Amino acid sequence: MKIVQIIILILLSGNLLSQNTKNHIEVIYNLYATDFDNNEYLYKSNEIKINNTEKVNKLITELNHFKSVNQLFAETKIDTTFIREKPEKLIRYYNNSYIDWNEKQIEFISEKLSQLKTYKDNFEDYLNSGCCVHMHQRYRDEYVIKVFENNILTDTYKSRKSRPNTRKIPWKNNDNLVNFNLNIDKTLFNAIGNTKKYQKILGRKKLTKYLVKEIIDYHSPTLYKLSAFDYYNELNELKSDFEILNTGEMSGGGRYIWNEKKTYYARLTNSIMMERINIMFLVTEEKNSIYSRDSIKSDYKSIINRVQNIEFLTSYVRENPNSQLNIYYFNNSAINAYNIDNFNKNPEEWKKHDNFLERNKKYNDVEPKPSYANADATRVSKQLYTGCNYRFDKDFAEKAIFIELNNKENKENSVWYLLPDNTVLLYLMQGEKVLNYDYKEFGKFKGIQYPCTLFDLKGNIIDNR
Repeated sequence: MKIVQIIILILLSGNLLSQNTKNHIEVIYNLYATDFDNNEYLYKSNEIKINNTEKVNKLITELNHFKSVNQLFAETKIDTTFIREKPEKLIRYYNNSYIDWNEKQIEFISEKLSQLKTYKDNFEDYLNSGCCVHMHQRYRDEYVIKVFENNILTDTYKSRKSRPNTRKIPWKNNDNLVNFNLNIDKTLFNAIGNTKKYQKILGRKKLTKYLVKEIIDYHSPTLYKLSAFDYYNELNELKSDFEILNTGEMSGGGRYIWNEKKTYYARLTNSIMMERINIMFLVTEEKNSIYSRDSIKSDYKSIINRVQNIEFLTSYVRENPNSQLNIYYFNNSAINAYNIDNFNKNPEEWKKHDNFLERNKKYNDVEPKPSYANADATRVSKQLYTGCNYRFDKDFAEKAIFIELNNKENKENSVWYLLPDNTVLLYLMQGEKVLNYDYKEFGKFKGIQYPCTLFDLKGNIIDNR
């Protein structure tokens, strides 16, 4: 009987000690939402109870154990010696098949991959992943831990705000000291019984691969420029007629090319081109060389002459020192099949739009029209199946010249086609204005839109479809 009494007394005294401990904490969970105007507001807040004294004390210990981002980086045990001494070997971690790695590219990126500071900077960016809301996740949360000693608040620690189930480091206290101790996250989520929210750091090998990829991706624009070194001699043949301003490899397609072989460019100028008017020569890889340079050498004078006779465009370039006009030349032509398909399509596609209009004739006098027959649906069908709905003959379209006009000051951008009859088609515009025309004169959006407007050489609008 005495043994039972002693056990009860021990349990009671332990419970009393845990309740009377001098340290205790309050944990506040805040969830923030962001509306579609990107205004963030507190969505809900609640207190999380932690009654286990051992867990409380362990969490306080970790909160007081400050680690810098450099200390955390050292704990990853990334092989910094290997990075400094054999950076070229790290290229194997990069699995982008679009880069073939010539001598110049390897030399350039090896120097970048040898810099430890670059890894540390990218490591800090990695730790910051999950920081921000996006289209599919409009919430962020944070934890606030208040530490009390003898019922007096001694410090308050706040995690970063980040998307739910992402790392909460770094933590900051009242003195704004930044703490990258990842064990705070681990201990907190273990204490509140929600270990799935604890996000570990990648292991050494996976983290090395990740950081190498980030570094190489950051320098990819330079790597694409250096790619043209493969055909240094071939491109230098252009020097008989031009000054070569820069060269490189096209990255991706979209506006200029689509699903082409590896394509290189050379920005060209010479004495007959006005200031800030250049030819962008795009040339595809052909077996162990690139496409012949003969065509551009024989064609460029007539192309430059025709483009520089477009009075309203050349006047704009002269009057706007931040503008740039580029004339594109693809292998052996001032336009390619992809460009033609964009603004002109073909008879088979035209018929699809005609069928669309025929099917929807019955709604001509109906208001409001159903969504599949209204003005927006008609506009989409027209663009999808006719481009600009001028329906030029193929032979006519193949003689067009692709022109791009940029203004780096206001970030306005437009694509034009000089047609064989000396009319100029404004196909695409991006920004608030094109020349002196407000975007509202062509559509509803400041972003990319397709005016499909024909001008004469003086800049008068002669057709708009």
